[in-house]
Amino acid sequence: MIASPGVRWMSIVRASYGWALLCVPGPMITAVTGAPVSGRVRAVARVLGARQIVQAAVCGLVPAPGLIQAGAAADGLHAASMLALTGAEPNLRRPLFAETMIAAAFASAGAACRPASASRCR
Repeated sequence: MIASPGVRWMSIVRASYGWALLCVPGPMITAVTGAPVSGRVRAVARVLGARQIVQAAVCGLVPAPGLIQAGAAADGLHAASMLALTGAEPNLRRPLFAETMIAAAFASAGAACRPASASRCR
């Protein structure tokens, strides 16, 4: 199965974002917060970056509708968890909200690629 142009672009954007989180999490988060971040926050960002890279590879190389939808569901759950954390971590509210919006965008893009609307992903 060959990925549609929409799925390919989504995978490229996701992989790029994942590599940035994996390789330079501190500067990425500091750009949003304006303050240095802890080692714990950088470690969590690296884990999330690795997940983004794996998801980009799987969905880009095996663009089965079920995998795309599972990825969209994972992104939706990720967005919900980040939004919930914004209340628990006041010092990280801005980067958590930014991550919420990014995850929601990936979830929306994946949901737009469902089989009934596959023409929107081409």
